[in-house]
Amino acid sequence: MKNILFVSHDANRAGAQILLLRFLRLLIDRKDEFKFSILLKDGGIIEEDFKTIAPVYFWKQTLPSRKRALMNKLIGKITAYNLAHNDTLENLKKQNFDLIISNTVTNGDILPDLKELNCPIITYVHELEMGIQQYTSPEYFRNVIKLSNTFIACGEAVKQNLIINHQINNEKIKVLPSLLPESALSFEVDIEKNIMLRNQYGIPDNAFLIGGIGTVDLRKGVDIFLQVARKLKTRKDIYFLWLGGQSSETDYKLFQIDKNRLSLDQVIFQTSVTNPLDFMSIFDVFFVSSREDPYPLVVLESATLSKPIICFDKAGGAQDFVEKDSGCIIEYLDVEKVADKIVELKENTVLCKQMGEMGRKKVLERHNQEIAFQTFVEILNKAN
Repeated sequence: MKNILFVSHDANRAGAQILLLRFLRLLIDRKDEFKFSILLKDGGIIEEDFKTIAPVYFWKQTLPSRKRALMNKLIGKITAYNLAHNDTLENLKKQNFDLIISNTVTNGDILPDLKELNCPIITYVHELEMGIQQYTSPEYFRNVIKLSNTFIACGEAVKQNLIINHQINNEKIKVLPSLLPESALSFEVDIEKNIMLRNQYGIPDNAFLIGGIGTVDLRKGVDIFLQVARKLKTRKDIYFLWLGGQSSETDYKLFQIDKNRLSLDQVIFQTSVTNPLDFMSIFDVFFVSSREDPYPLVVLESATLSKPIICFDKAGGAQDFVEKDSGCIIEYLDVEKVADKIVELKENTVLCKQMGEMGRKKVLERHNQEIAFQTFVEILNKAN
């Protein structure tokens, strides 16, 4: 039996973390072959989900308040914090792991410590170059390259970035097809709920709704989303809804200011929700405005709902799925062409429906759970 430590940088509700959770839930049924534990570098809203399937360790431990106060007073905050790390590491050493799967390139700060567990490390890469530059430092990323025995890429674009920009041998990288979230597979459209949501946001019955999803930042292209809306400002029958982010975030506030100053009354911002599929089901088109996105799970979710997808070339893995039949691939950041394509899809309902149906067919074929999970198991078995 192989004993594996899976390492996630946090437990927030985002694509990489949800995908890992999905694979681990399936791995429970292979308990004769594998046992595993989970290390969270930081917590988050889905940490309880991780706790239901395996023992969970926290790198950023919280010491009991009285003990923490005493330690801070006696030896200083930094030393007390390091003691918490050391305690976690010592506990992990006792587990005799055979393999470490690090679920992101942003764990380079702790990989030198985890190397003390004396087992191979596989890094599961969900990031392209912009994400690597944004979410980790050159020093920590060098740790990832140096200390990882092999790599898993979430898509072909991610693999090519590792080869071209970081000179990683092609033989050391395995592409793992993404699993469809369980919620997307079981989701059933509720017409009455769709009507209620549209009414809630003042979206007319005849309006063509363009959806965007993700954190509110420049990498996700929220500014591009607003520019496209501006191009179609005079079209009162076309609305835009962005789902994601938190109202307390600086970027969220800034883009709200942009929206108001541009008088984009047809643009709606909705912070992150626990039922995103309900919102996605009222979209007519899903617009991936990202400057870079490795292989977004939301693209697959949209496809299961038969929504045509608009994305940019040179922006990551969405184009690998969309191709010529499930939506439209637009030249990088060409907002004029995006606006034109939205109008075309609105006026050609047959084409819009055909693209959506083809997307659903492809996503169910290409992201078959059995095939993807078998690939995952093969990677775990071959690691040594």
